[in-house]
Amino acid sequence: MKPLFFTLGLSLSLLMGGCAVSPQSIVLSPQAALSGPAYGQGRALAITIEDRRSSSVLGSRGGIYDASSVITISNDITSALLVAAQGAATQLGFDGSSTSAPATLTLILEQLSYDTQSNNLIHTVSIDAKITLVTTVGGSSHTGHYQTQRSHKFPSLPEAQKNQEIISEALSTSLERGFSDISLANFLAQN
Repeated sequence: MKPLFFTLGLSLSLLMGGCAVSPQSIVLSPQAALSGPAYGQGRALAITIEDRRSSSVLGSRGGIYDASSVITISNDITSALLVAAQGAATQLGFDGSSTSAPATLTLILEQLSYDTQSNNLIHTVSIDAKITLVTTVGGSSHTGHYQTQRSHKFPSLPEAQKNQEIISEALSTSLERGFSDISLANFLAQN
């Protein structure tokens, strides 16, 4: 009888140990690939970034130690967003060579979250990336909110490299939506 309990106990501990998930720290590098018209027309655009997330933790990778299997960003997300926003502005024709009144753009990272749900050995990872762009010219301003939600299914929890890819992709899509917004282009054309 003792060998049966020993085997059962060992199996249970291996099963529980197999469900433990390590925390991850990832590097995000969002990029906006734009194909629309270059509505910047040489205008100067000063860009600032604000991170208004309530926590630096993106979420949990799941597992039996849900509270400690967190996923965080190891690089400076505001610097990464600034590089992406400046690249987007250049693609859209902003460069400071025009005599038009300069514009300022504040990119606000409102939310970047990561959630894992496991069911029947399938892990569903949900990502939510929300930004706000506030553009000002003189005394006029334009505000736009851009959100991307993605779900991915995996047979096993994704490694750090895959998480970097799918989170950067969601953030990049929100950036592309913002900089491609026709109402933003119209606002800048009229001011």
